[in-house]
Amino acid sequence: MRKLFPIIFLAFFISVMCVRAEELNQQGNAVRQGTFIKVMVPEEISTLTSDIGDEVWFINTQDMYIYETNAIPENTKIYGEVEDVKEPVQGRDAALKIRIYKMITPDKKVYRIKGHIYSDNDNYIGGKETAAVYYRKVPHYNFRLKPFLQAAPLKVLEMGRHTIVKPGEELFLIFEEDVPIK
Repeated sequence: MRKLFPIIFLAFFISVMCVRAEELNQQGNAVRQGTFIKVMVPEEISTLTSDIGDEVWFINTQDMYIYETNAIPENTKIYGEVEDVKEPVQGRDAALKIRIYKMITPDKKVYRIKGHIYSDNDNYIGGKETAAVYYRKVPHYNFRLKPFLQAAPLKVLEMGRHTIVKPGEELFLIFEEDVPIK
């Protein structure tokens, strides 16, 4: 009985691992949620000319492999639409948010995807704070040195500018859902 128990345990362990490996193989052909890919902008996108709902497109710049499968080939066209546009205001540049919904590979396979063009500004491209307009002179004192004047910015900021994404610029696309690859 003592010799039989390790053999049964080992057989059970091997069968569980084989089933798990088969599950991973079936799931392996999918681009996972949270995956980043680099895309290139072929046409100028600007907050000056873009409205909510306008279609924009991008090109994948390099092959993306999952194991040995080329999941997203180079030159795949990725389509999206402008989801939100923030106009320039005093103190902040204009910004736009792009939602991605479709991907067409060079061999004409169409994938429905859900994603955004990623930025650290809550996925808004642009929207940076502008520089100060006025400065005041503040004396700065150092030990053993004469005091000197230093320019300190006031809270009056420049008027924001429109954000322009030029052709050839590279951005990052982040997937928000798993995409099964055919």
